[in-house]
Amino acid sequence: MRKQKYIIELKENIEIKRDELNRLMCAEIDRDKVLKHSMELDKLIFKYYEFEKRNKKEARM
Repeated sequence: MRKQKYIIELKENIEIKRDELNRLMCAEIDRDKVLKHSMELDKLIFKYYEFEKRNKKEARM
């Protein structure tokens, strides 16, 4: 159950960061702010895929 909650929270955080990044891009805010949000989004997506990969390995064992 904890795993499911974690994955749901990651997906929600990814969507929030995507929306924020899209708004920044449309508003043409400074590059540093866009880069920061982009990097945060990348980290969240990386965590998501690592978690999925780890769970698939555990399921095979």
